Amino acid sequence: MNKLTVDNDKNLVNIPNNFDQKIKLLQQEITNKETEKFQNLEQKYIKNYQSLELKIQEIKEENKDKITNFEQIIQQKDVKINLLEGEVKKQMSDIQRDQYKHLLKFQNEIKEIKTENEANIKILKQKNKEKYQQLEKENKNKISNLEEIISEKEVKITSMEKDIKECMNKLEVDTDQKIKLFQKEVTNKLEQKYKENCQSLELKIQKIEEENKNKIINLERIIQQKDEKINLLEGEVKKAEETINALNKKIDNLTEEQEHLFNVIIKKPKYTQIKNKWKYFDNIRKCCEDNCVNTNTPIGKCKNGNGFVEIINDTDIKYNKCIEAGKGENRNAQLDAENKFYKPNTDCNFASLFYYYEIKLKKEGPEYSWVGFRDSKGYILLGDNGLIYYSPTPNTAGISFKILSFSWNDGDIFGCGLVFPPTKMLEKHPYVFFTQNGNQIGKAILLKEESDDYYELYLSLKSHSIETNFSNDLDANPFCFDISKHLFAEEFYN
Repeated sequence: MNKLTVDNDKNLVNIPNNFDQKIKLLQQEITNKETEKFQNLEQKYIKNYQSLELKIQEIKEENKDKITNFEQIIQQKDVKINLLEGEVKKQMSDIQRDQYKHLLKFQNEIKEIKTENEANIKILKQKNKEKYQQLEKENKNKISNLEEIISEKEVKITSMEKDIKECMNKLEVDTDQKIKLFQKEVTNKLEQKYKENCQSLELKIQKIEEENKNKIINLERIIQQKDEKINLLEGEVKKAEETINALNKKIDNLTEEQEHLFNVIIKKPKYTQIKNKWKYFDNIRKCCEDNCVNTNTPIGKCKNGNGFVEIINDTDIKYNKCIEAGKGENRNAQLDAENKFYKPNTDCNFASLFYYYEIKLKKEGPEYSWVGFRDSKGYILLGDNGLIYYSPTPNTAGISFKILSFSWNDGDIFGCGLVFPPTKMLEKHPYVFFTQNGNQIGKAILLKEESDDYYELYLSLKSHSIETNFSNDLDANPFCFDISKHLFAEEFYN
C-alpha cells in the first residue's frame, strides 16, 4: 500500500513536469512551423517580387531597344532622305521650273515629317521615362507597405505566441485548431494581398505594354510612310534621270544634226527662185534721139534705121541690126529685169541665199555684150571677150579680171549667180560667179564695197540676141548649170 502511495505521489509530481515538457515541445513545434511557414511566404514573395522586377526590367530593356532601333531607323531614313534631297535638288536644277517646284514640295513635306517625328520621339522618351519612374516609385512604396505589414504581422505573431502560451495552459486541446485557423487566416490574408499586388502590377505592366505597342505601331506606320515617300522619290529621281538622259541624248543628236546641217547650209547656199522678165530700158542708151524703142514701147524696130533691141516676150530679146549702111548704126542697148534680188533680212541667220539666171547668146554681128548685175552705184559684169568687170562705185576705179583660155561659140549658155552669206556671218561678203554651158568659169568676185540693199539683173547688148531662163518653170526648162551642187565659193579674185 505504501509503495503504491509512493508511486502515485511520484506520478503526481511528474504530471506537471510532463505537461510542461509537452507544452514546451508544442511551443517549439508551433514556433518551427510558423517560422518555416513565414520563411516560405517570405521566399515566395521575394521570388515573385524579383520575377516582377526582372519582367519590368525586361520590358524596359525591350522598349529601350525598340526605341533605340526606331531612332536608328529614323536616323538612317533621315540620312537617306537628306541624300535623296541633295540628289533631287541637283537634278532638278537641270530640269524645268515646275518639276523643281514639285520635288521641292516633297522635300518640304519630308522635312516637316522629320521634325514631327523627332518631336514625337522626344515626347515618347520623356513619357516612358516618367512612366518608369512612377512605376518604380509605386513599387518601392508598395514594397515598403508590404514590409510594414509583415513587420506588423510579426508583432502580432509575437503577441499571439504569448497569448497561445497562456491559452495552452488552459486549453491544450483547442490549441492546434486555433493555431491552424490562425495560420490559415494569416496565410489567406497574405496570399490575397500578394495576389492583389500582383494583379495591380500586371495591369500596370499591361497598360504600359499597350501604350508602347500603340506608339510602336504609330512609329512603324510613320516609318512605312517614310519608306513609301522614299520609294516615290526614288522613282521620281529615276524618272528624272531617264528624262535627263533622254534629253541629253536628244540634245546630242540635235547638236550633231545641227552641226551637220550648219556645215551643209554654210557650204551649200540655198537657191531662191524669183520669177522675172526683161522690162526696163536705160534711157542713157537710146535707139535714136526719138527714143522710139523704150520701156513703154519695147517691141519694134528703130524708126530711124539704127540697130537696136526689141523685147519679143518676157524672156527673149532680139537684136535688129542696121541693114542699110550709111542710114544708121548698130547701137548698144542696156536693160534691167523687172524684179530685183534683195539682200536677206534677219530671217536668214544661217543659210546663204543664192540667186541665178542664164542666157543663151546668139551672134547677130561682130560686136560685144555684157551680162551680170548692177545696183545704183556700180556693176559686176561678164563680157563675151572673157573679161569680168567690177566697178563698185562711181568714184572707184573699175577692176578687170581675165578668164584664162576663154572662148565661146554661137548659142553658148552663160549663167550669172549672186550669193548672199548668212546675216549672222558679218565677216562674209556677197559674191558673184559666172558659168558657161553648165560649168563655172573663172573665180568668184567678192562684193566688198558698201552697196544698196538690192541688185538688178542687167544686160548690155550690141549685135547679140538672147534667150533667158529666169527659172520661171524649171521643170519644163531647167538650168544648164546644176544649182543643187553649188557650194560656197572658196576661191576669189584678189
